[in-house]
Amino acid sequence: MTGRFFGLLKASTVFLAATLLVQGITAGLLLSGEGGSSVHHATGPFVTVAMVVQLVAALLVWRVGNGSARYTAISAVLLVLIGVQFVVGGSGDLAVHVPLGVALFGVSTVLVAQVWTPHAADRAAVNRG
Repeated sequence: MTGRFFGLLKASTVFLAATLLVQGITAGLLLSGEGGSSVHHATGPFVTVAMVVQLVAALLVWRVGNGSARYTAISAVLLVLIGVQFVVGGSGDLAVHVPLGVALFGVSTVLVAQVWTPHAADRAAVNRG
């Protein structure tokens, strides 16, 4: 039954990683003085949308699909950290904002790898927890 929503989880993890990658690229433009500020700020809401979709997908895999709670827990932590990232970025604290952005992209990439590994849906059902 996990497979019913696992496809949505797979797609949402890629969507989140892609939005975080775009944020990293636009942050690089911003820091290099290439005018990335407006694009960086404009693409921020896409991260929020992607994160909410991923959290909903993880919840569906867990609660409705009878899968592992692991993806929901990781997604919830990511949601909190993304909230912190928005606050820190708004305050202009680049010493925290930039490394946290790199960490967020790293964690999202690891999650993509875990979810897209062959038979991840089967393991999620077996390792329910």
